[in-house]
Amino acid sequence: MHTQHRHKNGVLLIGYENQENLGLRSIIAALRKNGHKAELQPFYPGNNQTVLEAINKLNPSLIGFSLIFQFTLEYFADLMRYLRIHGVTTHFTAGGHFPSLRPAETLELIPELDSIVRFEGEESIIDIYTQLEKPTDWSEIPGIAYRNGNRIIQTPLRPLIENLDDIPTVVRDESGTTTGGIKTAYMLASRGCHFNCSFCSIRQFYGTAHGKLRRTRSPHHVAEEMRELFTRSNVRFFSFQDDDFAARSPAQKQWIGEFLKELRKNGLSEKIKWKISCRVDDVEPLLFQEMASHGLFAVYLGVESGNETGLKTLNKQTSVRQNLQAIETLKEMHFALSAGFMLFDPSSTFASVKENIEFLSAIGNDGYFPINFGKMLPYAGTPIEQELRLKGRLKGTLTHPDYDFLDEDLDWYAFLVQKLFAKRNFGSDGVTALLGTDFEYRIAAAFELYNSPELAAAIKKNISLSNALAVRTLRKLLDAIASLGAEALLREENTIISIADDEWTGETQITVQNSKLRQKLHDAIETANLQQSENQQNKES
Repeated sequence: MHTQHRHKNGVLLIGYENQENLGLRSIIAALRKNGHKAELQPFYPGNNQTVLEAINKLNPSLIGFSLIFQFTLEYFADLMRYLRIHGVTTHFTAGGHFPSLRPAETLELIPELDSIVRFEGEESIIDIYTQLEKPTDWSEIPGIAYRNGNRIIQTPLRPLIENLDDIPTVVRDESGTTTGGIKTAYMLASRGCHFNCSFCSIRQFYGTAHGKLRRTRSPHHVAEEMRELFTRSNVRFFSFQDDDFAARSPAQKQWIGEFLKELRKNGLSEKIKWKISCRVDDVEPLLFQEMASHGLFAVYLGVESGNETGLKTLNKQTSVRQNLQAIETLKEMHFALSAGFMLFDPSSTFASVKENIEFLSAIGNDGYFPINFGKMLPYAGTPIEQELRLKGRLKGTLTHPDYDFLDEDLDWYAFLVQKLFAKRNFGSDGVTALLGTDFEYRIAAAFELYNSPELAAAIKKNISLSNALAVRTLRKLLDAIASLGAEALLREENTIISIADDEWTGETQITVQNSKLRQKLHDAIETANLQQSENQQNKES
């Protein structure tokens, strides 16, 4: 174990920062409140040298890594190995879902790691930092795992923080993040979730240690942070990262009501817009209409499946009818909309996949938002991972777990779908780019920065073409396997090549068109911002 005596040099936290790492920023705030130096270093695969330079410059006493996503373990393992090779002997600790739920496996997988902070980290990392010189006392620090010679010690879990208002407000940079030309900040009003979807590790992450399954900051605390960001940095769009913002419980409805009053009291309701994530059974028209009157603008909807068997397997406790109704309601209320959806899950059959395709067609044919889809993956600690392991169906690797279907032809179909749609669904210039263009336009129009019905119609048409193309390709491939069988289809290369060629040619045309539309939008936003800046300067002079 590395226990260098350099306490005064502070802590460096390293993690992904594509949407502000609120977890790390909260820990930094806690460290600073307690009089300790703490800094954040963004990480992405390929910037190992940049991280090393930051470490050499700051010379921290403790380095913490944010391993939020299971598939990133290999990247962080590579980074830590690189740092050790280049002479970094500082104590390494890590936190996140996988390390918290599987601390021993993480320490075995990454030998460069010295310790694990399990679950909430604001208090545990302070204890590690202040006791770096006394590793013999670490057994008294709750909520950690660490090496002691060849042994791995796991201490009793630390209870969850009862009052989230006790945590200092997250540390933020003046990064200038914008959406559609509007200054943007990411927010967190709660931690945890009342539900127990089989594919999600949120319940296990916040439900393993003692404490409430879901805790909220006070409405005043949240609204005050938004007011400060609006006043200090002209932030006008707030994206909430809560796992389920609009929970159906009476207590949460009361919270929302008080929160809206706080927005009104702070004079924000008419000046800002905000986005939430929620379940389909949270969508109550009157409640959402009231939130819209106070700035709610966009909703990410956890739909997940378009067939009843899939919803039951995922333990969503919702129905296809509720899915369709929620989407239709949000469309009618003109919210910007996106949805999570799994074309495949462990219960999938050709019949259920066909139902999912028809569901995607029904919700996507109008081009209101880009449809996206993938395969449910059995992440560590989830109920469905445990079930698949018990049934002997769990396969893949620790960082990329997987499973087979009960029909070998369906395995081949899922494999071909993944290959055909990899760029569309997960590439930086795929469907995500379409969603980005649509969302940026909606934001710009909502704030009267730029409004063009012609551009809006062109964006919607392009999304509709993308959705229709995806559905058509999914159907053609499904029909080909159903009629020929996977083995015969794989020998019949021309059929697969023809399907792939149609999809990729269509994607290219849609991508080119989207690039033109996005450039037109960005040019218009830049012109509008320059005009606003000139107007402001003229007023001041």
